[in-house]
Amino acid sequence: MEIYNEQINDLLNVKGTNLQMRGTQNNSFFVEGATVIECKHPNEVVEILIEGNKNRKVGSHELNKDSSRSHSIFSIYVISESLSQEGQVIKKYGKVSLVDLAGSERLKESKSQGDMIKETGNINKSLFMLGKVISTLTEKRDANAANKKIHIPYRDSKLTMLLSDSLGGKAKTILFACVSPSSTYGDETLSTLNYATRAMNIQNKPIIQVTFYRLFVKLLFC
Repeated sequence: MEIYNEQINDLLNVKGTNLQMRGTQNNSFFVEGATVIECKHPNEVVEILIEGNKNRKVGSHELNKDSSRSHSIFSIYVISESLSQEGQVIKKYGKVSLVDLAGSERLKESKSQGDMIKETGNINKSLFMLGKVISTLTEKRDANAANKKIHIPYRDSKLTMLLSDSLGGKAKTILFACVSPSSTYGDETLSTLNYATRAMNIQNKPIIQVTFYRLFVKLLFC
């Protein structure tokens, strides 16, 4: 799916636009009506990723002829089963979210016009809110040590709502920061590195989700 101008679109179904979000009992969020495809092999997952990426919003400006105009999120749900020595079936549940964030832009340099001005505004706003959430999560660590409660503003943007279980939940998060080697963009590089540094200070405690149930085998004798 993609977040385009604060609207969620299904990249595997061109008719699935402006999808709605719903909350869960564990304070995370999901997109109602998003396409879910069952896969049996890793190659199928890659094919779906490539197909969805073809439908993503892109545009051209002075800095990039193929500029991403939206944030994209590809969620992979993994279920594994094994049998214990006691005859119990053990199920483990996992979720992997691959997120490609649109880059922040300065209109003075990109010289964007028309609809791209609105796109740039929404991209920069959501990235700002993501940075705010990251900073607040870092503060939360110190607040917990002082037995203080602190509010995490996940609901301020759809991007932070969808990433809430990845950033402040029971998961591991990896952030790739893309910077330019050119000295011309030194300020942007420094800003990106500061952004990544704040993210490094988030401390999560990953927890494996497991369920057990006993397997009964009925023998039929003829």
